Amino acid sequence: MKVQSYGRMELAQIYFPHICGRAAWRKLKECMADEPALCPLLRVKRRTFLPIEVESIFRVFGCPAQDD
Repeated sequence: MKVQSYGRMELAQIYFPHICGRAAWRKLKECMADEPALCPLLRVKRRTFLPIEVESIFRVFGCPAQDD
């Protein structure tokens, strides 16, 4: 999976593809809240994650498998 900027719901749906965008974001946000290294990302006011932030998320949760 390519490390690039992702919208928060876009990234969440990559991790949780079988639920709608808002529910996927809530679930990813809960998972991130449990990880001290990712908590600062929850305070960011942007709706997108920068590539360096995406890389941090991938490092903690693993690179999501994506069906092409």
